[in-house]
Amino acid sequence: MSEEELGSVVEKVKTAEVSDEYGPGNERWEMRPLSELMEPVLGKTPKRSEDEYWGGDIQWASAKDISQSETRHVYDTAENMTEAGKEASNAPILPAGTVVVIARGATMGRVAQLGEPMTFNQTCYGLDTNDELLDDYLYYAWQYVFGQVQAVSYGTVFDTITMKSFDDIEIPVPSLEIQKSIAEWLGAIDDKIESNVHESEELEEVADEIYRGLFEEYVGYKSLTGSTVGKIPEDFRVGEINDLLSLEYGDGLPQREREGEEYPVYGSSGVTGRHNESLIEGPGIIVGRKGTIGTVMLEMDDFWPIDTAFYVSPEEDDELLYLYHLLKNTPLSHLGSDSAVPGLNRNVAHDQEIAIPPRQTRLTFVEKVQPFHKKKNHLASQTRTLKSIRDLILPQFLSGKITPST
Repeated sequence: MSEEELGSVVEKVKTAEVSDEYGPGNERWEMRPLSELMEPVLGKTPKRSEDEYWGGDIQWASAKDISQSETRHVYDTAENMTEAGKEASNAPILPAGTVVVIARGATMGRVAQLGEPMTFNQTCYGLDTNDELLDDYLYYAWQYVFGQVQAVSYGTVFDTITMKSFDDIEIPVPSLEIQKSIAEWLGAIDDKIESNVHESEELEEVADEIYRGLFEEYVGYKSLTGSTVGKIPEDFRVGEINDLLSLEYGDGLPQREREGEEYPVYGSSGVTGRHNESLIEGPGIIVGRKGTIGTVMLEMDDFWPIDTAFYVSPEEDDELLYLYHLLKNTPLSHLGSDSAVPGLNRNVAHDQEIAIPPRQTRLTFVEKVQPFHKKKNHLASQTRTLKSIRDLILPQFLSGKITPST
C-alpha cells in the first residue's frame, strides 16, 4: 500500500461516523470465549545437552523473539533446531500467519504472527484457529482484550496464561467478512510499519558497510603499519574506548512508571515503555549492560536509560554517528563480568584497545552516513505516527463503534 492509499484509509477512519452505543464492555458483536474458536498449542524445547538438536534449518521462536519483534510478524529467530531436535521434542511447526502468545513472565500476553512456518518454545502458545476465526483478526482482537488477559492469568511468581485462561478470555466475533475487513484496514497500517522497519534495517547495514570499509578493511589506504591491534593506517593511533567516550550508568524506573507518552525508556534490549520525564537530553547512545549485553542503540531525542543500560552523551555531537558505529562494530558482549548476574564491565569496556582515526577522518565518515541516518529518522517518525493511528482506531473497530463499511 502506497503512502497516498494509506493516507486515504486513515482519513476515512478519522471522518467516519462513530456510534456512541458501542464501546469496550458494550461491543456490537457477541463476545465468545477463545476456547470455542481455537486450540492452544504449547511449544517445546529440545535438550540443550544434545548438539545434534541445534543449528539446523527449522526456526525456533523464543519469548524473546516474540517480545522484541518490532513488527507484527516474526521472520527471524535467534536459534534454529534440526529435524532430529524436532522429532525428539515433538515440537509443533505451525503455518505462517499463526498467532503466538507469550504465556508467562514479564512480557506475558505479548503476541506476534509467524512470518513463515516455524516452531517455538514452551513459554509460548500457538493459537490454532478454527473456521470461525481468522488469524489476522485474532491478532488484533487479542490486543483489544489484553487487559482482560492480564486479569485472568494465573500464578504467583510469574503471571501465567494457562489452558484454563482460554475459557475465560472472550473476544468480539463478527462475521468472517467483517473480520477480514477489520484485519485488512489495520493490517494496511502494520504492513507499512513493517516496510519502514525493513527499509531502516537496510539503511543501517549500508552505513555499517561504509564503517567496516573505512575502519576495519582500510579500503583506499596503500600503506599500513603494525600495532597492538593489528595493521592500521599510518595516521591512525592505538588508544582506548575511554579516549573517545564514557559509558554512564542509567537510572532505574519502575515498570508502572513506563506507561507515559512523552519519552522512550531504554533497557538493555530496547524501548521498554515511555515516561513523561526524560533523564538524558538527546541525542545519545544506549548500550546494553545487563540482560542483553552489548547491544547498541541510537536515540536522537531526549530519553530515559534504566539501570540495565549504559548511555553515552557525547560532548561533540558532530561525532555521534561515528561513536555509534564504533560501538556497534566493537565486540562488547564477551566483556561481561562473571558475577551471579552477568553484565558488561564498564572499566573493562573503557580499557578496550581500538584503532583511532584522525578527527577529520571521523567527521568525513559522519558526512558519508548522515543521509542514511536522516532517512532512518524520517521512517522512525512516520512509524511512531502510524502506531499512534493504529492504536487509536483499533478499539473503535473491535468494539464496533466504527465498522469498515463506514
